[in-house]
Amino acid sequence: MLMADIKTHLRELSVGYGLAINKTDDFDATPEEFLKECKDNINGCTHLSLNKISSNIGTFNKEEMAIIENGLRLAAYLKEKNIITTAKPDINWDGVNTQSGNAYDLVVDGISFSLKEESFILQNMGLYQLLNIIIDEKKYQKGLHIFEKFAPKELDEWFIASRDEIITILTKNPFSTSDSSGRSINLSYVDDELKLEFDGCSNLISSFKSCNYSNFKHQTTGKFREKVFSKFINLNLGGNKKYLTTKKHCAEVAGFNLVNLLKKKVLKQRSPSSLFELFRIEEKSYYYAKTTNEMIDVYVVPSQKDFLSKIEITEIVSSVPQSQLNVITTLKNIETNVVLKFRNEIRYSHGQLNGTPEAKLYIDEGSLLIAYDKVKSGAILH
Repeated sequence: MLMADIKTHLRELSVGYGLAINKTDDFDATPEEFLKECKDNINGCTHLSLNKISSNIGTFNKEEMAIIENGLRLAAYLKEKNIITTAKPDINWDGVNTQSGNAYDLVVDGISFSLKEESFILQNMGLYQLLNIIIDEKKYQKGLHIFEKFAPKELDEWFIASRDEIITILTKNPFSTSDSSGRSINLSYVDDELKLEFDGCSNLISSFKSCNYSNFKHQTTGKFREKVFSKFINLNLGGNKKYLTTKKHCAEVAGFNLVNLLKKKVLKQRSPSSLFELFRIEEKSYYYAKTTNEMIDVYVVPSQKDFLSKIEITEIVSSVPQSQLNVITTLKNIETNVVLKFRNEIRYSHGQLNGTPEAKLYIDEGSLLIAYDKVKSGAILH
């Protein structure tokens, strides 16, 4: 599987590459040749190295080639639709600047593009961003933990269930395995002390039999929680009824309390400005392009000035189909009756009970056409 940054860089740069050298098919360049053309024709590539565009510096693999070919197809499409009309366009790549905060990745002749391929994720966001978007206030800060904030009692019960099952299992046999790199992972319970070991280093939790979530959090580091504690849970408690029951209950209570808060705020806040971040609406209009092996879709994302003011949040609900919390927000264009549902999947991204859960944003149902205009022909940005 390709590293995320390689896939992202190739997805963005291949479009610029195709526009710059009018290459639309029969791609046969080596990574070195591809990188040279990018540096010669695309601003922003000066410090880009070969290992950021290819997993093998000598040749692109099959998956990398597929991404590049899709990018070349999109470049041809942009010219076919007269979105890009110059033979030698001015191209600026913003993808290397991951902290820019811009929605777009590529700027061609002053026209901005946000480029996607197979992912249905619009944003990787924290819970604090979701709350601030919905309530239209910058009230919550980075690091907001949904279970600690909205279900602290149930989170403690979830941890205690995990703790008790761990003690039961480790009393019979210590846990020992290794990761994909061969680094040792060990977990043992002796004299009421839980010992977490990773790659020759250790972390101890004292009085583990009476340990609660707060004690656990303060007596461990993120590395040992992810590499040892969460690894053990994944391998040993994934089908444990007590563990799954408390985990699901925690998610349900957190979802209930979160949705109740949002509903109260939504009744008072229906300004479209609260949805700018959700739709990646910026002051200047830009193109959102999604390309796969089967299709190419290009949309015009309106400027803030032209954003449809008739879009409303009509419903917010929580859902826990198994044990993961989902928050589903329904939006409606009251002029066209077009409906769109966003699903925020709120989950730990670095192992269970470790760190702050993310709130990844997906399109659950409907179309971006609720706010975006699908391109037919010609550049129609304002």
